[in-house]
Amino acid sequence: MTDSTATPRAFAVLKNRNFATFWSAALVSNTGMWMSNLTIPFVLYQITGSAVWVGFFALANFVPSILLAPLGGVLADRFDRRKVLIFTQMGAAAAAGSLWLVWLSGVREPIGLLIPVMFSGVFAGLNMASFMAFINDLVPRNQLRAAVTLNSIQFNIARAFGPLMAGALLLVAGPAWALFINFASYVVVVFALLVIRARETQQLVKLDHHVTRQLVNAVRYMWGHAGIKLAVLGGIVGGVLGQPIYSMSVVLAHTVYNVDEFHYGLLNAALSIGAILSIPLLAGGAKRFPLSRAVGWGLAGGAGGLITIAILQDYWVALPVFVFTGASLILVMAGTNTVIQMIVRDDLRGRVLAVRQMTFMAAVPVGSMLGGITSDLIGVQPFLMACGITMLVALVAMRAFPQRGLVSMDDPHDASPAPAG
Repeated sequence: MTDSTATPRAFAVLKNRNFATFWSAALVSNTGMWMSNLTIPFVLYQITGSAVWVGFFALANFVPSILLAPLGGVLADRFDRRKVLIFTQMGAAAAAGSLWLVWLSGVREPIGLLIPVMFSGVFAGLNMASFMAFINDLVPRNQLRAAVTLNSIQFNIARAFGPLMAGALLLVAGPAWALFINFASYVVVVFALLVIRARETQQLVKLDHHVTRQLVNAVRYMWGHAGIKLAVLGGIVGGVLGQPIYSMSVVLAHTVYNVDEFHYGLLNAALSIGAILSIPLLAGGAKRFPLSRAVGWGLAGGAGGLITIAILQDYWVALPVFVFTGASLILVMAGTNTVIQMIVRDDLRGRVLAVRQMTFMAAVPVGSMLGGITSDLIGVQPFLMACGITMLVALVAMRAFPQRGLVSMDDPHDASPAPAG
């Protein structure tokens, strides 16, 4: 008996024209986003000299997304996802353009810069569930794991090159160009969505209840699947304990390594280069490299990387550790996301992905704010040490989780029919 979920080589999915178009546009857009995500914390730290404002950037970016993620999940199941994406990407373009114009106008107050960031978060919340679920509409079932993996590749290529490009632009031209490129990148995505024709697989769901009721239904469904439940927990652990290394890298660059803008960008690039290097493990078939193993290895490696970074004082010695840490953390983040995509019932896909994304987006600013406050009080390296140790404790707890522990992440797709009514 053959494995019906066996995954082809990840890059073979790019032979699908619609997926390749979407993937390429997302790569451009995410590169622009990461240029902006490096630029704003950098200028906030320059203006204020406080790591707390760096944490506020994550808060402004993620809180609107968290609040609107449930509505985004309902939209992803109720309406044509391509049309939802066109609307939300146009809104995101307007927010990014506003941020660029605010900077050009000479505004240097932190609040003035964070307001457009908050509007970007609004459209991100409405967009994310449709963006993730849309991948399922572009490829056949036996290519889904490879497609989800390849989506992680483009995200981390962007995460690698966006900060590098932003660091170079900050050094030679200032923040305005990085913010403009972010705005222009959304135009590319809108154009791509206009020419894409998704497979006729999405079954629009009639949802008679309030958004809150739909969110509760999704949570109940998730609670009944150990693999999905554990994947959500893994995403929370990665968000609170792992993701702060990205925002706190600016504090490390200034207070520990004493390096310039370009080398600060290189720290973020190193994290993402590591993420790209680990993708072949995720792209492998379920029998060759189960997702449970990917998440377990990622938690162990991420913990070790954070603890090591908390000890090292030399920039060039720490740089390869950043590569290793990035490789480990993507196994957690992309691995848990893929677990949910592979298991979830199709008629609940948008809402379940929205809940997953909502919990993750809530975890990231919590970690960033804890990092900012702790770094100002006792230093950034003690904070990273605590994150690494806590991540090891979380790994032990997840391995002992009821219903087969981490192995429950390898459960097959839930093809059960939706309940009547």
